[in-house]
Amino acid sequence: SFTNLIMSETPSWLAGGSQAPAPASSSLEVSSPAAKTSGTQLSGSATTTSDEEKDLPSIILMMRLTNMGMAAAIITTAILTLITIPPLSTFVLAIYAICGGLLICCLETQLKFLRVMIAVNFGFLFNSIWRFIFYLVLASTCYSWNGLMGRAMAYVTAGVAVFNTYVLCRYPGYRRMREKIAEEEDKRIEARISKEVKKQAVNQLTKK
Repeated sequence: SFTNLIMSETPSWLAGGSQAPAPASSSLEVSSPAAKTSGTQLSGSATTTSDEEKDLPSIILMMRLTNMGMAAAIITTAILTLITIPPLSTFVLAIYAICGGLLICCLETQLKFLRVMIAVNFGFLFNSIWRFIFYLVLASTCYSWNGLMGRAMAYVTAGVAVFNTYVLCRYPGYRRMREKIAEEEDKRIEARISKEVKKQAVNQLTKK
């Protein structure tokens, strides 16, 4: 009976092990909302990334068309400036603008041999800051022609420079997606060429 009296007066925190795990379960219950929150954040960031990757092909196409249109306009304006037989300094700047426009056109055509050569020798075009500076140099070149077309092209080139910088900074996977699209285009071109070669070979054999 004395033993039973002692056991009945024992504090609850010294009692058996059946009541001990209670604090652990409460800690698990407290930590579960945090785990749910972190999981929600991860799923949200993954969804945002996937949405951006879906938007990239259309953005890349828009950027290519914009750059090629700007380059063609710069080349046309420079040639029209050369036709007027300007001073030597303006003549040299017009030649420089034509070379810059041709470089942009070669970059945006995505032909394999040109793409590799430009990546090796003109890698600054793939960097947002250096591309922005290059476009501003072209814009200042156009502005120096002191004509209405030259100044209009300067403003257009500056606007395209801002657009390019925004895309390159907003979408870090731009270059990776661009290379992927270029490789797919190369495969389609090679398949078309091989198909034409086979077709011509068959036609020559049938003629014989």
